[in-house]
Amino acid sequence: MSDLWQIEFMRNTLVSAAILGPVCAFLGVFVTLRGMAFFSDALAHAAVTGVALGYLLQEISPLTVSPMLFVFAFSAALATLMAWLFEKTKLRPDTIIAFSFTGSVALGYVIISALGKYRLIDAILFGSIYANSTRDIFIQLALAVTVSGVLLWNLKALALGILQPDLARVQGVRLERLNYLFALLLAAMVTICLKMLGALLLSALIVIPPAAARLAVGNFKRLLALAPVVGLLAAVSGVLLSFTLNSPTGPTIVLVNVSVLLVFLPLRLARRGAR
Repeated sequence: MSDLWQIEFMRNTLVSAAILGPVCAFLGVFVTLRGMAFFSDALAHAAVTGVALGYLLQEISPLTVSPMLFVFAFSAALATLMAWLFEKTKLRPDTIIAFSFTGSVALGYVIISALGKYRLIDAILFGSIYANSTRDIFIQLALAVTVSGVLLWNLKALALGILQPDLARVQGVRLERLNYLFALLLAAMVTICLKMLGALLLSALIVIPPAAARLAVGNFKRLLALAPVVGLLAAVSGVLLSFTLNSPTGPTIVLVNVSVLLVFLPLRLARRGAR
Protein backbone atom coordinates (compact mmCIF):
# COMPACT_ATOMS: atom_id res chain seq x y z
CA MET A 1 0.00 0.00 0.00
CA SER A 2 2.84 2.38 0.86
CA ASP A 3 4.44 1.66 -2.51
CA LEU A 4 1.22 2.46 -4.33
CA TRP A 5 0.93 5.74 -2.42
CA GLN A 6 4.22 6.88 -3.96
CA ILE A 7 2.73 6.67 -7.45
CA GLU A 8 0.95 9.96 -8.17
CA PHE A 9 -1.87 8.64 -10.36
CA MET A 10 -2.60 5.83 -7.89
CA ARG A 11 -2.59 8.28 -4.99
CA ASN A 12 -5.05 10.53 -6.81
CA THR A 13 -7.19 7.53 -7.73
CA LEU A 14 -7.38 6.25 -4.15
CA VAL A 15 -8.18 9.72 -2.77
CA SER A 16 -10.88 10.18 -5.41
CA ALA A 17 -12.42 6.82 -4.53
CA ALA A 18 -12.28 7.67 -0.82
CA ILE A 19 -14.08 10.98 -1.43
CA LEU A 20 -16.72 9.93 -3.95
CA GLY A 21 -17.55 6.46 -2.63
CA PRO A 22 -19.01 7.63 0.73
CA VAL A 23 -20.81 10.73 -0.54
CA CYS A 24 -22.43 8.84 -3.42
CA ALA A 25 -23.62 6.19 -0.97
CA PHE A 26 -24.95 8.88 1.40
CA LEU A 27 -26.88 10.51 -1.41
CA GLY A 28 -27.91 7.05 -2.59
CA VAL A 29 -29.76 6.39 0.68
CA PHE A 30 -32.30 9.02 -0.33
CA VAL A 31 -32.24 7.93 -3.98
CA THR A 32 -33.13 4.32 -3.13
CA LEU A 33 -35.70 5.18 -0.46
CA ARG A 34 -37.43 7.55 -2.90
CA GLY A 35 -37.43 4.88 -5.64
CA MET A 36 -35.22 7.03 -7.90
CA ALA A 37 -32.59 4.48 -8.92
CA PHE A 38 -33.50 4.71 -12.61
CA PHE A 39 -33.75 8.49 -12.33
CA SER A 40 -30.04 8.57 -11.40
CA ASP A 41 -29.31 6.15 -14.24
CA ALA A 42 -31.07 8.45 -16.72
CA LEU A 43 -29.00 11.42 -15.53
CA ALA A 44 -25.81 9.39 -15.83
CA HIS A 45 -26.58 8.57 -19.46
CA ALA A 46 -27.54 12.19 -20.12
CA ALA A 47 -23.85 12.92 -19.56
CA VAL A 48 -23.24 11.55 -23.07
CA THR A 49 -25.08 14.52 -24.52
CA GLY A 50 -23.45 16.95 -22.08
CA VAL A 51 -19.97 15.92 -23.14
CA ALA A 52 -20.96 15.96 -26.82
CA LEU A 53 -22.34 19.50 -26.53
CA GLY A 54 -19.14 20.63 -24.83
CA TYR A 55 -16.98 19.36 -27.69
CA LEU A 56 -19.42 20.74 -30.25
CA LEU A 57 -19.00 24.23 -28.77
CA GLN A 58 -15.23 23.84 -28.93
CA GLU A 59 -15.56 23.07 -32.63
CA ILE A 60 -17.72 26.08 -33.50
CA SER A 61 -16.45 28.63 -30.99
CA PRO A 62 -13.01 29.99 -30.03
CA LEU A 63 -13.99 29.69 -26.35
CA THR A 64 -12.30 26.95 -24.34
CA VAL A 65 -14.85 25.60 -21.90
CA SER A 66 -14.61 22.34 -19.99
CA PRO A 67 -17.10 19.76 -21.32
CA MET A 68 -17.91 18.97 -17.67
CA LEU A 69 -19.70 22.32 -17.39
CA PHE A 70 -22.00 21.20 -20.19
CA VAL A 71 -22.46 17.83 -18.51
CA PHE A 72 -23.71 19.59 -15.39
CA ALA A 73 -25.82 22.11 -17.34
CA PHE A 74 -27.51 19.41 -19.41
CA SER A 75 -27.92 17.00 -16.48
CA ALA A 76 -29.37 19.77 -14.29
CA ALA A 77 -31.76 20.85 -17.04
CA LEU A 78 -32.88 17.27 -17.65
CA ALA A 79 -33.27 16.59 -13.90
CA THR A 80 -35.37 19.73 -13.47
CA LEU A 81 -37.49 18.84 -16.50
CA MET A 82 -38.13 15.30 -15.26
CA ALA A 83 -38.99 16.58 -11.76
CA TRP A 84 -41.43 19.06 -13.33
CA LEU A 85 -43.01 16.35 -15.49
CA PHE A 86 -43.41 14.13 -12.41
CA GLU A 87 -45.33 16.92 -10.70
CA LYS A 88 -47.36 18.38 -13.56
CA THR A 89 -48.32 15.51 -15.85
CA LYS A 90 -50.16 12.21 -15.55
CA LEU A 91 -47.32 10.31 -17.19
CA ARG A 92 -45.87 7.52 -15.07
CA PRO A 93 -42.37 8.23 -13.71
CA ASP A 94 -40.92 5.18 -15.49
CA THR A 95 -42.31 6.47 -18.80
CA ILE A 96 -40.74 9.91 -18.27
CA ILE A 97 -37.42 8.35 -17.32
CA ALA A 98 -37.49 6.00 -20.32
CA PHE A 99 -37.87 8.68 -22.99
CA SER A 100 -35.43 11.01 -21.18
CA PHE A 101 -32.88 8.20 -20.94
CA THR A 102 -33.10 7.04 -24.56
CA GLY A 103 -33.54 10.51 -26.00
CA SER A 104 -30.45 11.93 -24.29
CA VAL A 105 -28.26 8.98 -25.29
CA ALA A 106 -29.47 9.15 -28.89
CA LEU A 107 -28.84 12.92 -29.13
CA GLY A 108 -25.37 12.57 -27.64
CA TYR A 109 -24.38 9.77 -29.99
CA VAL A 110 -25.62 11.70 -33.04
CA ILE A 111 -23.52 14.73 -32.06
CA ILE A 112 -20.42 12.60 -31.35
CA SER A 113 -20.86 10.84 -34.69
CA ALA A 114 -21.15 14.17 -36.49
CA LEU A 115 -17.93 15.36 -34.82
CA GLY A 116 -16.16 12.09 -35.61
CA LYS A 117 -14.97 11.71 -32.01
CA TYR A 118 -15.77 8.02 -31.62
CA ARG A 119 -12.95 7.54 -29.11
CA LEU A 120 -14.97 9.59 -26.62
CA ILE A 121 -17.53 6.81 -26.35
CA ASP A 122 -15.40 4.46 -24.24
CA ALA A 123 -14.28 7.24 -21.88
CA ILE A 124 -17.84 8.50 -21.41
CA LEU A 125 -19.38 5.07 -20.91
CA PHE A 126 -16.71 3.50 -18.68
CA GLY A 127 -14.84 6.43 -17.16
CA SER A 128 -11.12 6.98 -16.56
CA ILE A 129 -10.50 7.37 -12.84
CA TYR A 130 -6.72 7.18 -13.32
CA ALA A 131 -6.90 10.50 -15.18
CA ASN A 132 -7.79 12.41 -12.00
CA SER A 133 -5.55 15.40 -11.37
CA THR A 134 -4.94 17.26 -8.10
CA ARG A 135 -7.36 19.92 -9.34
CA ASP A 136 -10.03 17.24 -9.91
CA ILE A 137 -9.52 16.01 -6.34
CA PHE A 138 -10.14 19.46 -4.86
CA ILE A 139 -13.26 19.91 -7.00
CA GLN A 140 -14.55 16.51 -5.90
CA LEU A 141 -13.84 17.30 -2.25
CA ALA A 142 -15.62 20.66 -2.47
CA LEU A 143 -18.65 19.07 -4.10
CA ALA A 144 -18.71 16.19 -1.62
CA VAL A 145 -18.72 18.63 1.30
CA THR A 146 -21.43 20.74 -0.36
CA VAL A 147 -23.71 17.82 -1.18
CA SER A 148 -23.28 16.27 2.27
CA GLY A 149 -23.92 19.62 3.93
CA VAL A 150 -27.11 20.25 1.96
CA LEU A 151 -28.39 16.75 2.71
CA LEU A 152 -27.65 17.09 6.44
CA TRP A 153 -29.22 20.57 6.56
CA ASN A 154 -32.41 19.22 4.98
CA LEU A 155 -32.25 15.79 6.65
CA LYS A 156 -35.50 16.09 8.62
CA ALA A 157 -37.45 17.43 5.63
CA LEU A 158 -36.07 14.74 3.32
CA ALA A 159 -36.86 11.96 5.81
CA LEU A 160 -40.40 13.25 6.35
CA GLY A 161 -40.94 13.63 2.62
CA ILE A 162 -39.99 9.98 2.12
CA LEU A 163 -41.65 8.38 5.15
CA GLN A 164 -44.66 10.65 5.79
CA PRO A 165 -45.25 13.11 2.93
CA ASP A 166 -48.66 14.23 4.25
CA LEU A 167 -47.16 15.09 7.64
CA ALA A 168 -44.33 16.91 5.88
CA ARG A 169 -46.83 19.14 4.05
CA VAL A 170 -48.70 19.85 7.30
CA GLN A 171 -45.43 20.93 8.88
CA GLY A 172 -44.79 23.34 6.01
CA VAL A 173 -42.22 21.35 4.06
CA ARG A 174 -42.31 22.43 0.42
CA LEU A 175 -41.92 19.01 -1.16
CA GLU A 176 -41.92 20.26 -4.74
CA ARG A 177 -39.05 22.65 -4.02
CA LEU A 178 -37.23 19.87 -2.14
CA ASN A 179 -37.64 17.55 -5.14
CA TYR A 180 -36.03 20.10 -7.45
CA LEU A 181 -33.15 20.62 -5.02
CA PHE A 182 -32.59 16.89 -4.73
CA ALA A 183 -32.62 16.49 -8.51
CA LEU A 184 -29.93 19.19 -8.83
CA LEU A 185 -27.77 17.52 -6.18
CA LEU A 186 -28.03 14.28 -8.08
CA ALA A 187 -27.08 16.03 -11.34
CA ALA A 188 -24.01 17.54 -9.64
CA MET A 189 -22.88 14.15 -8.33
CA VAL A 190 -23.38 12.54 -11.73
CA THR A 191 -21.22 15.23 -13.31
CA ILE A 192 -18.33 14.91 -10.88
CA CYS A 193 -18.41 11.08 -10.79
CA LEU A 194 -18.51 10.63 -14.56
CA LYS A 195 -14.72 10.36 -14.75
CA MET A 196 -14.70 7.67 -12.07
CA LEU A 197 -17.10 5.09 -13.50
CA GLY A 198 -18.54 6.50 -16.69
CA ALA A 199 -22.17 6.83 -17.70
CA LEU A 200 -22.81 3.11 -18.00
CA LEU A 201 -21.74 2.18 -14.46
CA LEU A 202 -22.08 5.40 -12.49
CA SER A 203 -25.48 4.78 -10.93
CA ALA A 204 -24.09 1.63 -9.30
CA LEU A 205 -21.94 3.82 -7.04
CA ILE A 206 -25.08 5.62 -5.89
CA VAL A 207 -27.51 2.69 -5.68
CA ILE A 208 -25.64 -0.46 -4.60
CA PRO A 209 -23.96 0.64 -1.31
CA PRO A 210 -27.20 1.87 0.33
CA ALA A 211 -29.03 -1.18 -1.02
CA ALA A 212 -26.41 -3.43 0.57
CA ALA A 213 -26.52 -1.48 3.84
CA ARG A 214 -30.30 -1.75 3.89
CA LEU A 215 -29.97 -5.53 3.88
CA ALA A 216 -27.93 -5.34 7.07
CA VAL A 217 -29.88 -2.72 9.06
CA GLY A 218 -33.52 -1.73 9.28
CA ASN A 219 -33.10 1.57 11.09
CA PHE A 220 -32.94 4.80 9.07
CA LYS A 221 -30.19 6.36 11.22
CA ARG A 222 -28.08 3.21 11.03
CA LEU A 223 -28.62 3.11 7.28
CA LEU A 224 -27.30 6.67 7.00
CA ALA A 225 -24.22 5.64 8.99
CA LEU A 226 -23.51 2.30 7.31
CA ALA A 227 -24.08 3.19 3.63
CA PRO A 228 -21.12 5.65 3.40
CA VAL A 229 -18.85 3.08 5.08
CA VAL A 230 -19.87 0.49 2.49
CA GLY A 231 -19.35 3.04 -0.28
CA LEU A 232 -15.88 3.92 1.01
CA LEU A 233 -14.67 0.33 1.45
CA ALA A 234 -16.09 -0.88 -1.87
CA ALA A 235 -14.65 2.03 -3.89
CA VAL A 236 -11.16 1.85 -2.38
CA SER A 237 -11.10 -1.97 -2.47
CA GLY A 238 -12.20 -1.88 -6.11
CA VAL A 239 -9.30 0.41 -7.02
CA LEU A 240 -6.74 -1.75 -5.20
CA LEU A 241 -8.15 -4.96 -6.67
CA SER A 242 -8.17 -3.57 -10.20
CA PHE A 243 -4.53 -2.52 -9.86
CA THR A 244 -3.58 -5.96 -8.51
CA LEU A 245 -5.50 -7.90 -11.17
CA ASN A 246 -4.80 -5.39 -13.96
CA SER A 247 -8.55 -5.24 -14.61
CA PRO A 248 -10.69 -2.23 -15.68
CA THR A 249 -11.14 -0.04 -12.62
CA GLY A 250 -14.75 1.09 -13.04
CA PRO A 251 -16.19 -2.37 -13.64
CA THR A 252 -14.06 -3.78 -10.80
CA ILE A 253 -15.45 -1.20 -8.36
CA VAL A 254 -18.99 -2.14 -9.42
CA LEU A 255 -18.28 -5.87 -9.00
CA VAL A 256 -16.90 -5.26 -5.51
CA ASN A 257 -20.09 -3.35 -4.65
CA VAL A 258 -22.22 -6.22 -5.95
CA SER A 259 -20.12 -8.70 -3.97
CA VAL A 260 -20.71 -6.71 -0.78
CA LEU A 261 -24.44 -6.73 -1.46
CA LEU A 262 -24.38 -10.51 -1.91
CA VAL A 263 -22.43 -10.90 1.35
CA PHE A 264 -25.04 -8.81 3.18
CA LEU A 265 -27.94 -10.78 1.71
CA PRO A 266 -27.78 -13.60 4.31
CA LEU A 267 -28.01 -10.94 7.05
CA ARG A 268 -31.36 -9.87 5.64
CA LEU A 269 -32.56 -13.45 5.46
CA ALA A 270 -31.38 -14.07 9.03
CA ARG A 271 -33.23 -10.99 10.27
CA ARG A 272 -36.43 -12.21 8.60
CA GLY A 273 -36.01 -15.68 10.06
CA ALA A 274 -35.59 -14.28 13.56
CA ARG A 275 -38.99 -12.55 13.44
